[in-house]
Amino acid sequence: MAAPMYVSESAFVVRMAAPPSSSSFGSMLQNSGITRSQDDTFSVQEYIPSRDALAAVRNILPLGDFFDGGHGDALSRFPAPWESGLFEELFRYYSKRVKVVHNDTTGITVLRTSAFQPQDAFALNRTLLDIGNERLTRMNERARGDAVRFATAEVESAEQRMIDAQKNITLFRNKELMIDPQLNSVSMVELMSRISSELAVARANLAETRATAPDSSSIPFMTSRIDALEKQLALERGKVAGTDGSIAPRIADYVALMLQREFSSKALLSALDSLKPARADARRQQLYLEVVVAPNVPDQAELPLALKNIAIVLFVTSIGYLLGWLLLT
Repeated sequence: MAAPMYVSESAFVVRMAAPPSSSSFGSMLQNSGITRSQDDTFSVQEYIPSRDALAAVRNILPLGDFFDGGHGDALSRFPAPWESGLFEELFRYYSKRVKVVHNDTTGITVLRTSAFQPQDAFALNRTLLDIGNERLTRMNERARGDAVRFATAEVESAEQRMIDAQKNITLFRNKELMIDPQLNSVSMVELMSRISSELAVARANLAETRATAPDSSSIPFMTSRIDALEKQLALERGKVAGTDGSIAPRIADYVALMLQREFSSKALLSALDSLKPARADARRQQLYLEVVVAPNVPDQAELPLALKNIAIVLFVTSIGYLLGWLLLT
């Protein structure tokens, strides 16, 4: 009375296109959790017998015709006489008709699907392989997007820091009314050097005049010139350092701004250098499903195992008959 069932079998492996990157950026992505792990290769094995896969298959194939369609017997078709056709009941029945067996040694996964018609078993097997491949494609797209988005965010952040550093330098120049305080300080130092030289010459001339002509009328003029040079030298020194209006603090602020721009420039170059490998790694680090054995269209029913079932029933009932006979005796 049991209706014959046909089994379609296929074998596949889930592989990575390339191992995780050993570059510095690849290490950074690994620390952030973006790179692939070996556990990702078991995603299809876990997805095919799941409720999500059943819902996806039900939208593609007429499972009602596959699991009933007037071909199954009362005990093996869906829904059974005592069932109402709920999704959970369908999932329990689906779990009996779809088997996924993974070989840890070879890494090959065998997918077995059974139905009352050979074409139905074949279509179910092929559809499950297709939706498993689609799930890997979505996972690849998300991993690729995460990796590239992470690198792009680093580039955008470095660009913004570079722009902010340049804005700070522009604001400093507008506020202090000088392009480069360091260049200004160089000119001030050169001016102080010239004043110091003139002051030394003036003092030497005064000393020589006092020695040779103490009563010379040029001594007061020379003394006034020396005083003027000393005051000018003190004024120029005050412009360089020692007062609130000196240029030394401005040089320190300007150097800090230039260092910030230099650091942001190097960070931008590093981020740009990392973006290209990130895109390359995202393209390489892909999971893909490779079918080792394509699903077949069975020409002979494998289930149920009629002789085995009859033998088991005969053996069990014989033991029951023997026990009953002994108790009765």
